[in-house]
Amino acid sequence: MKKKIDRRVLRTRRQLSEAILALILERSYESITIQDITERADLNRATFYLHYGSKEELLVDSLETHFDELVQLLEAEANGEPPWGNPLHMQRVFEYVAENQALFRTVLSQQGLGYVTSSVIRYIAAYNERQMVLAQVKTDPLPASMISWHVAGSLFALISWWLENNMPYSPEFMARSLFQLCTVGTYSAMGEGSQ
Repeated sequence: MKKKIDRRVLRTRRQLSEAILALILERSYESITIQDITERADLNRATFYLHYGSKEELLVDSLETHFDELVQLLEAEANGEPPWGNPLHMQRVFEYVAENQALFRTVLSQQGLGYVTSSVIRYIAAYNERQMVLAQVKTDPLPASMISWHVAGSLFALISWWLENNMPYSPEFMARSLFQLCTVGTYSAMGEGSQ
């Protein structure tokens, strides 16, 4: 959970976030400079560095803001159930990606975004692991963090595949597919498959 931040700080971060997200929809991520971002946000470079150390940090923070919105939606519907425990939860993820496809297509297709990719998967994995702990899911013999990264990587990979192939299936179909792929492997890893 993010701590409460002053409104001026939030406004400045929102301006920077909107600027970088708009720019990556217009041209390659690698070509965007901090100067480009600050000019688009109508802020100076010093202000940028008060909030972020790099454009990668800004992009990850901007994406996490989007993900936080999605997480709030999922948690409101989950009733304490793990996120992969119901295909409807995964359908919401795919619907969100579809609604914001230009952004996600750009971010996921760019070269040299290893930092961003890793941060996205880390974010999803941390959420998954928190849900496993809250649900008191037994994860022996594998650690919860490993299972969480597996599910996060699967979700990330499937979204990437879906966008790369121009979304040939509905969010509902993708959610059911992810549910089937993850639960067979994940539940087996948790010792559920043998019961």
